[in-house]
Amino acid sequence: MFPAFQHRATQRNGFAAKATQSPPFLISNSKLATFTSPVSLASFQTYLHDTSTDTTLTGFYQSLLDAATEYVYNWLDRDYTASASKTDIFFGDDTQFYAPRHQVGALTSWHTIDSSGTDTNVGTSDLMLRANGYLIQAGGTKMFASQYEHRIVYTQPSTLTCPETVKQVITELATTFFAASNQGAGTLGLLTTSSRDTGPGGATDRERFLDLTDRHKEMLRPYKRYPV
Repeated sequence: MFPAFQHRATQRNGFAAKATQSPPFLISNSKLATFTSPVSLASFQTYLHDTSTDTTLTGFYQSLLDAATEYVYNWLDRDYTASASKTDIFFGDDTQFYAPRHQVGALTSWHTIDSSGTDTNVGTSDLMLRANGYLIQAGGTKMFASQYEHRIVYTQPSTLTCPETVKQVITELATTFFAASNQGAGTLGLLTTSSRDTGPGGATDRERFLDLTDRHKEMLRPYKRYPV
């Protein structure tokens, strides 16, 4: 944990309420990242105009990217990590079709568990991928029977990539976390031209995105997963 980072986030003028309510503001060095960030450390440092090689600072940068990635992916209910292993657990509906939570690149296993807790390895030989991996069909006489809990393990496509728009939001959110920290000293922010014209260069206002703003949500909305 970075106490100074959390303290600065909660003390900055006007941002206390959001900072204390937003999960990403609790950054931990020891916490394993849930997702692999699609934004590289080098790209993030370029965005910050930073060339530091100090491992403590770059490790902090990586924790910011990991926190921002987890926050965005959870909001989207999607994971853009290529070849990531996923497990879907569901009760059957006596049909031959199931829509997985994520796109399937390859099936690993299919198990059923009955009411007594007996685990049966059904195998994947009778499963077929449809709709470019967004639908699983049980072939032959097999079906996703309603009296069983089903567990399907699969990996996402090896060619899966994160959209540039999603990566941009992750980068901006991680930059905001850094700006609110002691390391950032509140000096960073997205500089935008102000409506006030006080000179040849114009005035500038600092924007800080301490959560997903309406702008960010609109950018991400085309990629958000909605339950069906």
